[in-house]
Amino acid sequence: MTSPSLTRRSAFAGAAALTVVPVMALASTQQTAISKLWSEAQAFEQKIVAYRAEIAAAAETGGISGWMRLGGEANTLGGLRYTRLMAILHARPESQADLAILAKVVLDDEIQNGAKGYAADQFAKATIAFTTVVA
Repeated sequence: MTSPSLTRRSAFAGAAALTVVPVMALASTQQTAISKLWSEAQAFEQKIVAYRAEIAAAAETGGISGWMRLGGEANTLGGLRYTRLMAILHARPESQADLAILAKVVLDDEIQNGAKGYAADQFAKATIAFTTVVA
């Protein structure tokens, strides 16, 4: 049986994989402001799932998000999640992972149905600032 030969492509792929692992480990131990806000927004999203039907029904009237039309916990959770999303839009990304989170926020239904133009502007500014620092 012959062993596979080492090609430049496979060597490069192996080297790339080795460099990604420490970066991923470092990223998982260091939480940025954006990643912390995103974790909080996701936690609120998980809690608000219980109110999805009510929120969807309230949203049918149009104009604003359904949670804004509701009272109680649904309104509180929706508001807390929304403030985290807006805080992410205001934050300065520190990594590519932060840019990925920022892109998710820009594409979030809450933002797409409301602050879409503002979100797109913030994402563009953040991307320019981040790539200027990295380059």
